[in-house]
Amino acid sequence: MLYKRSRMLAAGSLVTAAFVVTGCATAKGDSAGSTNVDKVYSDSSRIGDVGQLKSITEFCGTKPLKVALADGTGDNAWRKTARAEFENEAHKCSNLTVLPYSDAQNNPQKAISDIKALVSQGADAIVVFPDAGEALLPTLREALQAGVAVVPWTANPGGTPGKDYTTFVGHNTINDGHTWARWTCEHLGAAGGNALFLGGTPGNTQSTTEIKGVEEEFASNAACKNVKLLNDAGKPIDTNWNPAQTQRVVAGLLTKYPKIDAIISDSGDGSLGGIRAFQAANRKLPLWTANDLNGFACEWQQLSTQQPGFNIVTVSSRTWIVRLALRKAVAAKQGIKNDEPEIINIPIYEDSFDTAKRPKCDPALPSSAILSAQMPAEELKNVYN
Repeated sequence: MLYKRSRMLAAGSLVTAAFVVTGCATAKGDSAGSTNVDKVYSDSSRIGDVGQLKSITEFCGTKPLKVALADGTGDNAWRKTARAEFENEAHKCSNLTVLPYSDAQNNPQKAISDIKALVSQGADAIVVFPDAGEALLPTLREALQAGVAVVPWTANPGGTPGKDYTTFVGHNTINDGHTWARWTCEHLGAAGGNALFLGGTPGNTQSTTEIKGVEEEFASNAACKNVKLLNDAGKPIDTNWNPAQTQRVVAGLLTKYPKIDAIISDSGDGSLGGIRAFQAANRKLPLWTANDLNGFACEWQQLSTQQPGFNIVTVSSRTWIVRLALRKAVAAKQGIKNDEPEIINIPIYEDSFDTAKRPKCDPALPSSAILSAQMPAEELKNVYN
């Protein structure tokens, strides 16, 4: 089956894209970003739920616009899915022309030249995944001053909306921490247990804000009173979101802790490595959280028949937030007010305890496929072909 072949590839090709494979993460170089991120998540006027999102047809306007997606890297399934969502959203407005996609190939200098090139090609609106972080700010600011609507998404580059770029859109990582911790406490029950939080790259603000939400939930929720988080305060366990490294890290944790009842992870792909560590140690699989990933759901479907106590929950991997970024950019250029939230509270996507949200596995798609994408099924298959 294609799924099995893809899973074999995961330990090789996906490892080389360790940082970017999930598309998560605060951008590299975000040394001052933590202050910016704190402001983002403390501003309730910017935060909202998926029910507040709107159709792009409300913001198409009438002026012909050239729109573009400038990616920090495009060599993994998450980014390819996001690109497809961007183009699908743009094609809903007949007055939008999509300029050629730019892939900086993880090269900050190429990312800068790509954005400059799009401006010179007459781009009216550019959506940017700023992997290069603060190094991109002068270029984003230059494009904004040239009259381009510039919207970085998911990876926070620091800087100031309205000064360095039009606005920033992303997801509420603190809320993800609350969601995972709440589910964990609910299903560990009165007996409680030991939990570990696995993050990504060292010091990234996605994982550090997620663990903040986890700790807040454990401290405030009575259902969590018997659940112990084994991490040092405020410190995720680094895995680089890399399946092979996660396997090594979890193998060490299994040696250190004889009792692990829950893994709170922010990566479906990395979790595949963690699961392999439990299997190699012949340890019972615990409760597990992640972002949705086809391979993670397929693994649960296979293993839960052998271990009924192995249960998972995921939140959406949110490639569809690129659509919100495009709507914000188009609305700004058309002079149309867009009152959609900029930071989205991501809901639970899959829950093995909930028959209505049973984890979905599509063996016709690769392990790295994102099933929560807002794409028609046939178009989604084309993304990975």
